[in-house]
Amino acid sequence: MKFVALLSGGKDSIYSTLKAIQNGHELVCCAHLAPMQENTEEESYMYQTAGSEVVKTQVEECIGVPFYMREIHGQSKIKSLVYENDGDGSDEVEDLYILLEQIQANHPEVEGVSSGAILSTYQRTRIEHVCSRLNLTSLSYMWRMSSQRSLLDSILDDGEIEAILVRVACPPGLMPYRHLGKSLRDLRHKGLLDHLKDKWGMHPAGEGGEYETMVLDCPQLFKRGRLVMDETEIICDSNDDGVGILKIVNWRVEKKNDIDESTNNDANERTLICCQITERVQATNSSLPSTSDDGRAENATKCFLQSMHAPNVQMMRGGLCHISAILSPVSCNEETNEADAAVREFLAVTQMLQQLLANLFLGDVPKTSSHDILYVHLYLSEMSHFAKINQHYVQFFGTHLPPSRACVAVGKGALPGGRRVMMDCSLQRGSGGYLRSDGDSFDSDSYLNQAFQNKHHLLRKCLHVQSISHWAPVCIGPYSQANTLRSALVFLAGMIGLVPESMRFIEPTSSEVSSWEVQLCQSWKNAAAVLDGLDDGGRLMGGKLEDSLGALVYVSQTALESFLDVDDTDNYESVPWKRLWSRADIISRESLSCNGGIVMGSVDGSAPDAQPSDVDPSLYDEDGVLYGGYEDEGTWREMTGNTENTTVEVSEQTLHVPLLMVCLPELPAKAQAEVELVCATRRAATCLEVCTGPIVTETTSEGYDVSSLHNLDMPWNAGYDGTPSRTVSTESNSNISMSSVSRSMGSGCASMSTVMASCTSCPDAMNLDTEQVLSQMIDLAIKTAKKRYEDLTLFSMKDILNVRLYYTAASVSKLGATKANVQYLDDGSHLRSQLHSVLKLKSAMYYHEKHGSSDASNIPAYTVVPVLGMHLSSGEEKPQVENEGTPLLAMQVFMCDMLRTEAELWIRYNR
Repeated sequence: MKFVALLSGGKDSIYSTLKAIQNGHELVCCAHLAPMQENTEEESYMYQTAGSEVVKTQVEECIGVPFYMREIHGQSKIKSLVYENDGDGSDEVEDLYILLEQIQANHPEVEGVSSGAILSTYQRTRIEHVCSRLNLTSLSYMWRMSSQRSLLDSILDDGEIEAILVRVACPPGLMPYRHLGKSLRDLRHKGLLDHLKDKWGMHPAGEGGEYETMVLDCPQLFKRGRLVMDETEIICDSNDDGVGILKIVNWRVEKKNDIDESTNNDANERTLICCQITERVQATNSSLPSTSDDGRAENATKCFLQSMHAPNVQMMRGGLCHISAILSPVSCNEETNEADAAVREFLAVTQMLQQLLANLFLGDVPKTSSHDILYVHLYLSEMSHFAKINQHYVQFFGTHLPPSRACVAVGKGALPGGRRVMMDCSLQRGSGGYLRSDGDSFDSDSYLNQAFQNKHHLLRKCLHVQSISHWAPVCIGPYSQANTLRSALVFLAGMIGLVPESMRFIEPTSSEVSSWEVQLCQSWKNAAAVLDGLDDGGRLMGGKLEDSLGALVYVSQTALESFLDVDDTDNYESVPWKRLWSRADIISRESLSCNGGIVMGSVDGSAPDAQPSDVDPSLYDEDGVLYGGYEDEGTWREMTGNTENTTVEVSEQTLHVPLLMVCLPELPAKAQAEVELVCATRRAATCLEVCTGPIVTETTSEGYDVSSLHNLDMPWNAGYDGTPSRTVSTESNSNISMSSVSRSMGSGCASMSTVMASCTSCPDAMNLDTEQVLSQMIDLAIKTAKKRYEDLTLFSMKDILNVRLYYTAASVSKLGATKANVQYLDDGSHLRSQLHSVLKLKSAMYYHEKHGSSDASNIPAYTVVPVLGMHLSSGEEKPQVENEGTPLLAMQVFMCDMLRTEAELWIRYNR
């Protein structure tokens, strides 16, 4: 795309411009915000002002493109990390808006804006805010690109940049009269920057404001000439003699005779990344055995009470809620255009969601809104509907601090009643106001008041990076990369295999590796990069893949078709599935073991370089954190039960992340693989043990009588027609085997249980008593949700936030050499009714036992998801069995108690 570069004249903005050009973008012009002449010494929170006087010459005579400048009239009025225009135009950010608006008028072809933000969320979010208002794309190729020291090397060596210091603010390390005007390359060569980093913790690249630079030459960008400083003057701050600027009085341009048109060393960077991922995947091969729209939606919503597919809401203590399986009350079958019909259904879904939100927490004001939603699952019948739906999605959720999202296509006719859209979401009451407030209390909102009074944990943190960078992909649509709840749980958006800097899918560089394999590997890498970029407001930064409580791996139908050319024609229906799951498991386990190739904390500088010689290395945990993040050694040993002076070992159980893998017809942007994670934060993972329990295998019990659940006196009022059969078919159900594995955080804090039900030798699955199978799957999920060495689970029916049930909705057969023939057999309506029945009856039984009442109005939320195939990998070595059976159902059960989690975190971390 054609872009404008925001230039300060310093190394960061120059190098970022160079990286944008290297990634295929075309530089049109440069823009600069300069201080007003009478305020040359006033510090700006947003813009580098030192050396501003020579930037015009730098752009026009050295780079050779048009130059636009505006004086900074505003001040740093809004100083919170999140910027929202208050309308009076007095903030200095609005000067940037006016300048870019002028450039757009003169250069309508400009589509992007490059900037040199490295770690400053303050700068990045403001640039992204302005770009969003002007419909421009933010290019921030230096954002979390590498560690400070590595980044400095890249700037000076790869970028071949020659720069001098024009401002210092790092006494006693950097002093005005000693270091201003000195070459940055010389200071690095002499080891001064490394010395200051080791002694004072200074950022080698100056990201902490320790110094600012002016670029004299960048051969790859300065084609016409280089800057020469003829006369300079050092001006010290009147209040601090350790702070000073270099005023450039006279300068000139030394023309270049030979224009170097050679390409840079990073021109093939994207190909190199593809090669690296391909090699990693290949190395594992040896292991393989409109207005009218609104009107129609409003009319459709009137049918809400008569709908056979009414959503349900699970409300947990602390204000965490889950709204499940929101469907349009009626299917828009009269439409000739499928995409338009999908839009009408989506509008009906959002209208219904709006009504549900307005009726939650009725005693609190303001009402619960879409701002409180932190995660959305969007299921479409066809991915081709996404573009039109996304336009209305933006209007409903907005672009400012939106929820994270996973979007997949389940197949035409696979959703109940032939619908095209299904959505569910998780929300935290008060979290929208919490993100958008500066800390003022709201007397009528009890949840918001409690959140502001809690100084130890953040109610919600949103990671929403909208700039194209080397860090992680920009989300395709208005959603955040991650949302963190109560400084404990991270809900990660679905990650696909895009190369961040190009926003194109990674490609294999070998014919022996399929596209879906390298995409899956890149998806894990992107997920690790996002986790590494987290900041929960505590001492511990970042996150790791091994902190995952549950992982969902999506692969597309195209991935399955890459294994259809099997030699074993007698078993061609089962062999491709086995090969697909085997490869997906190997790639995922490899990524988990190396954290996707990302070294946690390396960018932020929190990764341990070497243990201090005067401190016993055994006092560091496996992540290099002193006392495991506790305040002292005694507390650490007391809380971990480690009374001996030994190094904390990493249990193998921490690496056994259960993986539920499912195959779907389509994924976003024609991706072939996607990864979705729920993780513990690094703070929680350090203090609260995250581990996987033993895998438990059972067969369906012949004496398991669900009819006893119906002796309770309770009404049937779920909006479903008909009552499912209660007949127990012990002959058919005896062939059902179940495997369950759970990964938990802390004692009764959070757990994700995954249960798989398979048929070993069942000729007719329709004869199964599905209610019996579902009931036992839920019991098994609760029973296995415990920590190691514990006999009893700390969870019950009341702790289940949501149940996600996956079922095989279609028959898949071979069509030709490399194509799969998919025929959908069931839309899941009957299965949904049965699951509702089981959950409601089990909830009634629980409340009857605990409280003597059979009122079960607050049952766990649930979603039934159709898939083409599924597989459960526990990460443990399991004995090979002759017939593992055909997977029928897979269930993910998420249990949590967020108030207990906060208490445990305070005891083990904040105390």
